[in-house]
Amino acid sequence: MSSSHPQTESVRLSGGWQAQPVPLDTGNALPALTDDWIAVPDCAHLQPALYPANPYWGDDIRALNDKAWVYRRTAAMPTGDYQRLRLRFDAVDYYADVWVNDQFVGRHEGHFAPFAFDITPFQGAGEVILTVRVSAPWDAPNPSGTYPSDHVIRGLVKGLYEHGEGVIPPSVNPIGIWRPVWLLLDQGVSIDHIRIDTTLDGRVDVTLRLTNSTGETWQGALNLNIAGHNHDGQGGETSQPLTLPPGSHSLSQTLRLDEPRLWWSWDQGSPDLYRLEARLLNSQQQVTAARDERFGVRAVRLERSPEGFTYVLNERPIFVRGSSYMPAVYLSECTAETLARDVALARAANLNLMRVHVHVSPPELYEACDAAGMLVWQDFELNWIQDSSPEFEARARRLQREMIDLLGNHPSIITWSCHNEPTMMYTRRQNLERRPDPALYADACQQDPTRPVFICSGQLEEDWQRSGDSHSYYGAIWSQHYTDIYRQRTRLNTEYGFETPAAPETLRLYPQVWERLQHLEGKIEPLWVYQSRLIQYHTEHFRRLRASGCAGYVHFWLVDLVPQVGCGVLDAHRVPKGGYEALRRASLPLLVSLEHDGRQPVALWVFNDSQQAYPNGLIRWQVENAAGHRLEEGQSRFDIQANQSQRVLSVSWAVKPSECARIKLQAYDAAGNLLSENAYDHPFQPPRRPAGYPWKFDPYLGTKVFDRPNAPSLADQSANRLFKLVPLGLRESLAEIGLRQKLPSRALSLIAGVVDRVLG
Repeated sequence: MSSSHPQTESVRLSGGWQAQPVPLDTGNALPALTDDWIAVPDCAHLQPALYPANPYWGDDIRALNDKAWVYRRTAAMPTGDYQRLRLRFDAVDYYADVWVNDQFVGRHEGHFAPFAFDITPFQGAGEVILTVRVSAPWDAPNPSGTYPSDHVIRGLVKGLYEHGEGVIPPSVNPIGIWRPVWLLLDQGVSIDHIRIDTTLDGRVDVTLRLTNSTGETWQGALNLNIAGHNHDGQGGETSQPLTLPPGSHSLSQTLRLDEPRLWWSWDQGSPDLYRLEARLLNSQQQVTAARDERFGVRAVRLERSPEGFTYVLNERPIFVRGSSYMPAVYLSECTAETLARDVALARAANLNLMRVHVHVSPPELYEACDAAGMLVWQDFELNWIQDSSPEFEARARRLQREMIDLLGNHPSIITWSCHNEPTMMYTRRQNLERRPDPALYADACQQDPTRPVFICSGQLEEDWQRSGDSHSYYGAIWSQHYTDIYRQRTRLNTEYGFETPAAPETLRLYPQVWERLQHLEGKIEPLWVYQSRLIQYHTEHFRRLRASGCAGYVHFWLVDLVPQVGCGVLDAHRVPKGGYEALRRASLPLLVSLEHDGRQPVALWVFNDSQQAYPNGLIRWQVENAAGHRLEEGQSRFDIQANQSQRVLSVSWAVKPSECARIKLQAYDAAGNLLSENAYDHPFQPPRRPAGYPWKFDPYLGTKVFDRPNAPSLADQSANRLFKLVPLGLRESLAEIGLRQKLPSRALSLIAGVVDRVLG
């Protein structure tokens, strides 16, 4: 496959590689090789390539990362009148050392960012041997740590590995050349990067990074053309003479769009996109270099105060309805079609945002979100407890800059977040208070002042200027009752949920999983019902809080990465669990709702996130007993306001709460058309958290197993001998309290300092 302009060409190196393991090494010397090569497919992580029947669990999977892997192939050098030849990798996971004909040409770190090396001296060689040493080493055990939060101090700038607790199994650390490899040929002049910033009045600021590697001054012209990508709105064009001395250059241009078409999330309008074509034309009007970018005209900000948050899109307040998302453990298995399918599943659940959780996804995901009008909260690659050294900070800063450069033109992205739960162990605050988080936050704010930035997500609610969101696991890992969330107030919730098993038909496809989870046969449906009840209650709670300053919610999470037990409302095969339908219903843009505290009714509400108002609306309610007999009914008229959550009226029914088996609600417009309906089964008898959860655990799967007999406790996975002196039941209770981190940050900092000194 190739694409060309008169003076440029990109040649895809298709076909598989040969690979073999070698000792881990960070030097520039080519490792000693044998004749024992293994055929590896193009664009594939090693785990699913070498162990397709079981890429997730066990010593064989873990052992792949105990070595580096050398990839080798022969590549024919293109012929033609070109001045420069570059070798480009779209992505390698994680470290890549590259040789051409046994000559070292460079090194790169990071699993998501493209990188290239100049290999012009090899242009006339006919064919060359490409050698790439790939490694993704395990972190050393932390002798005083606790699984799964700080049993290691994470040294990779990489969120997609060994996450623990059912998200990513303990043996998984993806490794491999997982995106295409290219030969780039040109005249030594290139457009290396384009950043596009827009204003709502049609101003388009374009900043280009250009390179002239020829050694001579290049003269020609820069042509910029903007046209509608998915609409027929007016575009714009500009052209100017350009002189480029040798070296790298930054150039800025401004264009104007008359009557700009704005990019909106799907629930607020049309996601209109534009296409920018940038061309460098030589004196003969031939294209010397070209680059195209898609973008949208939109503005986003987060209004922050101690009282509350509000996201504002194109000067319109919006309410975020989201779910966290990783598409797969091995991103090489994702196609444009599967990513677009997941975006469609989120849209079908009435969500307007996907939180791309602790990783950078393939570029096709962001393209799909742009096209579908799906907002994106973009996490950086840091999760839980990371290295706090200056060297790690420098590496993390470099990769975060690469992330923002790579994704910055996508209108769907409305937030950057630098680190997820850096104080997961509340006694460890070095990342948040020292390195790397303060530097990452400052860098992101400077690099992209057009989007809100969070220094971290979760566990820093009092710092509303830099963070201020909450993670809430009442009824899950925090407490016995999901209705405990009733008293919580939050400016923005970005995690809540409950783990459940995959569908039985999915689990049975994996014998090593079914062996460990078959005790759940016949119990999966009740667990799904519990997940459904929790999600409905929490989601509607956050929607009520919009009236007092809550900007939205982000459920945890959309799809499981592996077929076992996880927080997904879709299992790894995309089979819906009970929670998917609950999330879909509770996230309807217009919804009638019952406020209750788990014991008695409080009020009726209407949530309307749309721009359509409904004057003189009507709300009706019916209360039924277990036999279906109606015990209470009534109705009330009111004006349904646009883009608001409204408390319609207080309720105090003359019915014993224990007799309320089902409550039905409907909302109608003035003409009698049904706008919304909702229902609650036994709302005043909420079930307790399922038995065995969250502590019974399977170390092989790395997941919770509910009431499996003789399963070890997750609270017993600590390597800290002092902690093990505490009785196990008390340890579990203390851990649930500690996970809430409700003490002020100053107190937590003092405690962390004492613990640091004690542990040395």
